[in-house]
Amino acid sequence: MSTHEVATVRFGPLEQRGVLLGLGFGQLGILGFALLVALVGVYSGGPSGLIDGAPIWLPLAILATVNMRGRPLLAWLPLVATWQARSRTGATTLVARPTPPTPQALTLPGVRGPLSVTASPTLAAALVLDQRAGTVTAIARVRGAGFVLDDAATQDTKVSAWGRVLATTCQMPRVLRVQVLSRTVAGGSAAARSWWQRNAATTPSLAGRVVAELLEGVTASARRPEVFVAVALRSPRGSVRRLSATGAETLQQDLAAIGDALRATGLVVDSWVDISDLGAVLRTTYDPVGARDASSAAPTSPGDDERPAGSSLLGPMGAEEHWAHLRTDSGVHATYWVVQWPRSEVHPAFLNPLLVSATTTRTVSLIAEPVTTAQALREIRRAKVEHAADATRRVRIGQIEDEATRAEVAELSRREAELVAGHGDLRFTGLITVTAPTLDELEVACTATEAAAAQAMCEVRRLVGQQAVAHAAAALPLARGVL
Repeated sequence: MSTHEVATVRFGPLEQRGVLLGLGFGQLGILGFALLVALVGVYSGGPSGLIDGAPIWLPLAILATVNMRGRPLLAWLPLVATWQARSRTGATTLVARPTPPTPQALTLPGVRGPLSVTASPTLAAALVLDQRAGTVTAIARVRGAGFVLDDAATQDTKVSAWGRVLATTCQMPRVLRVQVLSRTVAGGSAAARSWWQRNAATTPSLAGRVVAELLEGVTASARRPEVFVAVALRSPRGSVRRLSATGAETLQQDLAAIGDALRATGLVVDSWVDISDLGAVLRTTYDPVGARDASSAAPTSPGDDERPAGSSLLGPMGAEEHWAHLRTDSGVHATYWVVQWPRSEVHPAFLNPLLVSATTTRTVSLIAEPVTTAQALREIRRAKVEHAADATRRVRIGQIEDEATRAEVAELSRREAELVAGHGDLRFTGLITVTAPTLDELEVACTATEAAAAQAMCEVRRLVGQQAVAHAAAALPLARGVL
């Protein structure tokens, strides 16, 4: 008997190229000014002049060359300055005062300007229009039949099918971004509890009372998974406040094609999230306690919908952004960026430690941005030229090429060969949002998340000074770009 081995996957290193020896234009400019100050001091006063000018050129040299927490010191300046300006002007606090009737626009923390919401005529999907970004986003609620327990051949088939979905997006010029969001929400026992309330005897036995007590006890802690696929499309020209009939028809055709591609992978597309459900999908992110209470009060009649009602199209009632976390209605959130994916061959299910957790509430988002073949080839060839120029400079100054640089060059050659062979190219971004009721519990959950990321062989970094923007990109299924 022949055994089928599942194909492993691998990722390239994080590209950190610069203009000269890994330094960008800004760093080179500051370093050049520091060297100029030092040379003027030497020529004017000799060694004493160099020492006298040290308070000027030394901090500038440090600012241009030193990295802190994975980014140059120079890159911290605009981040800190923007944070200070936003804090002083009150831009880090959002208080909503909703008034009836339900608004058809959303104001969310981390999103500049309101988001308009309209309905798709044919698909009955909620279309979220971002006028500033020029995008229209639709959200599909999906589920699968499992992956980890499948045999290797089935896993290979599903991985290849998902690859075809991504390749399809590369051939659709209007697709700007695709986001796969997986999260755990309260309400895992709502269906069992509702069934028991409908079918339990009026005078239960001792065993019946024990079962009822167990169901009541797990209501607050039980969780259920939710998976969404959000697609951001370029807004048709001429749509300012609302989509024209022609523009809506064009978008619906693209969304229908993506829905068919998802079904071809074996995924079940339960529905496109409509306006009545969009409120519940977004509110759950900001108000996990309210979502839990709504699930515990699920309807008990057989014909009723067991999902929490989402007729109120509302964002958070309040949000307060801090340097390293975001506080909303009934939750505290911290968002991580996946800096480095696994550098060695891994199984396609390598994210399991992050996706599955019995105690920590996490939202894992994978954002893919299709890149045209011509643009990808230009970027690859430009990068190869920069690496060749850096190699020549290293030879001149006697610097040895490190293994990380060789790995980057090999990855560029591999990507170029795949593009020439007809494959598409995508930029992937991984974001993880951790949610807890209190700040102390959040720190415990963050520690557990960092450990789970290490098990998945991923390097994560907690974002600071931009938690609202990061949370909007990571925890909301709106396929938003990452700054």
